Amino acid sequence: HKHNKSTTCPRVGMLVVGRISRVVRPAHASVDIVAIVPEEEDHKHNKSKNRQPFVVPLHEPFTGTLRQNELRPNSSLEVKIEECVRPGDVVLARVHDYGERDYVLSTVKAELGVIRAICESSGCEMRPVSWKEMRCPVSGAKEGRKVAKPRQAVRTA
Repeated sequence: HKHNKSTTCPRVGMLVVGRISRVVRPAHASVDIVAIVPEEEDHKHNKSKNRQPFVVPLHEPFTGTLRQNELRPNSSLEVKIEECVRPGDVVLARVHDYGERDYVLSTVKAELGVIRAICESSGCEMRPVSWKEMRCPVSGAKEGRKVAKPRQAVRTA
């Protein structure tokens, strides 16, 4: 990775937002890392009524890989990658390691995974119904995903 010092780039341990660009069965998915989520900033911004975590967009996307064994807790080879992520999905992931040509990402923790998915049949944004499934509010179609548990479930009475 050749970048000048002013370029923000992901580092191991960072929380990032990425878009699935390709799913290569059975082993992995390619991810365009588009933003970094600064976790220490979360505490300062919690006072606002904005539910979305604060993100720092990257000037150019970085390439990441989501491997089959980094998708779910205790995941084994029985996990089918196409039942966890699909092209176009937006995911919240943690940078696990530096690979040969890209970043190795992980969505093992409950709060990591798909945060936005579009229904293949209707083109509408899907809603999570469980930790492993999303449903289209228009067509009613259900699709398998590794759904991220909402990070800020703070409700005002």
